[in-house]
Amino acid sequence: MSSLDSPYEVNDSYYRDVKRFASEFLDFAHNYFDDDEKILEGLIVSIYWKMCCDKFSSLEQIIDYLEYIGDFNDQLPYLRKWENVDFSPYLVLGEWFCKNAQKYLSSYTFNLNDYLKKYEDIPKSKQEEIFFNSPKELYYLNMLCSEIMGRIFRPDYESRKRKAIVLPTCMKIDQKHCQAVEKRLGEVCTACNPECEIAKINNEYDCEIYLVSHKSSAFQNATDEDKKDLAIVGVACPLNLISGGWKAATLGMPPQCVLLDKVACSRHWLKEDVPSSINKKELKKNIGSKLILLNVCIF
Repeated sequence: MSSLDSPYEVNDSYYRDVKRFASEFLDFAHNYFDDDEKILEGLIVSIYWKMCCDKFSSLEQIIDYLEYIGDFNDQLPYLRKWENVDFSPYLVLGEWFCKNAQKYLSSYTFNLNDYLKKYEDIPKSKQEEIFFNSPKELYYLNMLCSEIMGRIFRPDYESRKRKAIVLPTCMKIDQKHCQAVEKRLGEVCTACNPECEIAKINNEYDCEIYLVSHKSSAFQNATDEDKKDLAIVGVACPLNLISGGWKAATLGMPPQCVLLDKVACSRHWLKEDVPSSINKKELKKNIGSKLILLNVCIF
């Protein structure tokens, strides 16, 4: 794997490794629990507890802190359910995860410590602090959970009339001179630069492309019909995967996921935008057959 200015980098082998990791984890989890959605939530709760129990005395305080940060709002409804529940049986999932995650995923965060040290002096908002203070385990958690979410929501995803690919605006080749025009569900690519990854995807798939800038504004104009008919393939950085997947599910749009190959935006990470890319082979696997291509930064 090459050296780069990014806290992580994924490639073809990543998707093989994360799928193997998810299968091994679920095999272990099924020795204790039957419901995969509860397993997913229980794992997340157990890891947040493990990471924060030395600073907070209760799960409620941890969730309140995540709410204060403001970048976990899409997770809150799922986490609040556990405040008055005995989640201690699920701690076994967190223990297994922490013992095994590095075996599968450590090679994809090899640059994390050096990257965060390089950018540690850049002023950050309270939302950005979580990105720059997150340990490797939080990357691994999002990676694993996005794969499990994909398996949980796949049957509903396949049943939907419309499919939407959700891509971040950092894939634009030229942010300043992009000529996309605003429509109801986001900007429409005009293929102003044929070298842009978005334009290339548009050429590959004979369908619509839309873009929005951030998850807070994603699908805010979606109709009830959109929410009933749409399923999405979301593309994001690792630390946004859980929130993005749960936001899509809350809207009634069953998600699948593909990671950005590396970070590329100045919103949280870099001093200036760098065009990002994705694994197109994995994209094709996730899409399925019929597709409406929707290019949105939901995560």
